[in-house]
Amino acid sequence: MSKSTSPAPSLYSLSSRAHIVVAADADRQIHAVRQLRHYLAGHTLELVPPSALTDLPVEQVDWLIVLGEPGTALPHELTLGIPWQSLTEDAFALHSCTWRGWPTLLVAGGGRPGLIYAVNELGMRHLQEHEGSLQVPTLDIVQVPALPYRLFWTWDHSTNWYLEQVGIQEIGALNYYSKPREGFLQDYCRLVDFMSLHRINGVTIYGFLRDNHGGIEAAQELCRYATERGVRILPGVGINAYGGIYWEGDHPYNLTHWLRRHPELRAAFDRPPAFHLPDLPELWFPETHYTDAACPSKPENARYHEEAIQWLAQTFEIGGINFETGDYGVCTCPDCQARRSADATWSHRDMALLYPRLFAAARHARDDLWLVCEAYWDNILDLDRLAPLAALPEDAIYQFCINRSYWPKVKAHLTREHVARLPRPRNILRTHMGSQWNHERYELVADRFAEMMQLMVQTGMQGVTIFGEVSAFSVANEINYLAFARFGYSAGLTWERFIAEDLAPLLGGVTEAEHYLTLLRVPSEQSALQQAIGEAREIGTAQSGEAYRRWVWLQNRLFQKLAMLRDG
Repeated sequence: MSKSTSPAPSLYSLSSRAHIVVAADADRQIHAVRQLRHYLAGHTLELVPPSALTDLPVEQVDWLIVLGEPGTALPHELTLGIPWQSLTEDAFALHSCTWRGWPTLLVAGGGRPGLIYAVNELGMRHLQEHEGSLQVPTLDIVQVPALPYRLFWTWDHSTNWYLEQVGIQEIGALNYYSKPREGFLQDYCRLVDFMSLHRINGVTIYGFLRDNHGGIEAAQELCRYATERGVRILPGVGINAYGGIYWEGDHPYNLTHWLRRHPELRAAFDRPPAFHLPDLPELWFPETHYTDAACPSKPENARYHEEAIQWLAQTFEIGGINFETGDYGVCTCPDCQARRSADATWSHRDMALLYPRLFAAARHARDDLWLVCEAYWDNILDLDRLAPLAALPEDAIYQFCINRSYWPKVKAHLTREHVARLPRPRNILRTHMGSQWNHERYELVADRFAEMMQLMVQTGMQGVTIFGEVSAFSVANEINYLAFARFGYSAGLTWERFIAEDLAPLLGGVTEAEHYLTLLRVPSEQSALQQAIGEAREIGTAQSGEAYRRWVWLQNRLFQKLAMLRDG
């Protein structure tokens, strides 16, 4: 510890009249400051730039809060209390000390996300009001995420976080956007707020660019909103499929627009577009412009996509790109057949042909992007099938999707040794569990998510992507998301601690939280549902505020299941 700082008192109280000074970069750290004001509502905060710290009059400070990131110009003796080398972008430290005679709290993040997480950790878990005074504990906390990539995956049309609008859809992959034009920002800004609060650091958006929900301007506004809150936006782009870079609209980088001008560059399919998941019957797509596809063997298409990727990275404040080559068929033209044998619905060889130059185009525009390459589903245990991925760049992130039916195999056979033998070093899972594709859009799967995150940590995987389309107003989904977020960030977390620390405050206590989880899984039988409704009503009436609302939601969910039984 520096000679200019000394230990902080173990606990001290601040009245509502206390003078609290916050040293922060008001522009870059605007959301961290906004959250701090929220947690300290009722107290007066004076905001000063870090460069003004040494000029503060001694007698005017009752509590000093210093917000810092790498590069923040702080007095040297304060930076000595921050373990900068161990702080990744979304890691953080909270360190109490006394500086110049003032009780001081250093709030440090390895980057903007970590700083926001630090402020939320302080406000949600450590500050308490007691008899009109703010109770300030001494803190010495360093938290580093167990998994660096904790991502949501979404389609724009079925992401429903603003529930007071028409046009809500529940399922689909190639859908028209039926909500009002302003619905895109209404949905995604709420989603980003939840992610920022709970340490979910990126969201893939398919349908990121559509004319009928605001096009370029709406997408730019969302990126600004998310960046300010420490959340990365990853547009989902189809390479030779899925609308290209601009999903739907009259724009040069919309794939249909391109193929109408160059019909000779279209892909040739030998059967109608479709894909099949183990938990669903085969899904056939209507042959509309949504299923337009370009031939991966044509060099003109590769150059077109290179240009489009550079435009995307330069035009929007994105945090990454999620790449796909489409999963509803592969081109069977003579050029493609001469280059590789036809795959059923996707081709790793097509990826190896195109992705290196597209990744280079993205890096040319921005060197800080997360480039996520979809490796498709239920194949992570098949090293022979994945061999073509060895031709792809090492610095990209390879995303292996798994279904509910494949999860037992992954649990049984995915090991640290197997992960070390995957063709590329940066690997994450994406799961259809907890989504419409596995019949679980509104079902409780939190325990599976907890197991999955723990397995990823144990085996050396680097992250997980889950569906984040359903609003956390649905309590089952809220619990799923919290399990995903908490177990992905905290390596040593146990299920018992998760219930006590995260669910109990939301549901009225540990016993109540455990009972809530049980009632969510009551079998769809009349007598069982009726008994569960009575128990939920009895416990819910003893709650208040948001806990009461969550118990009312459960009663409604149980009544819905009961009504469907009667109608059946």
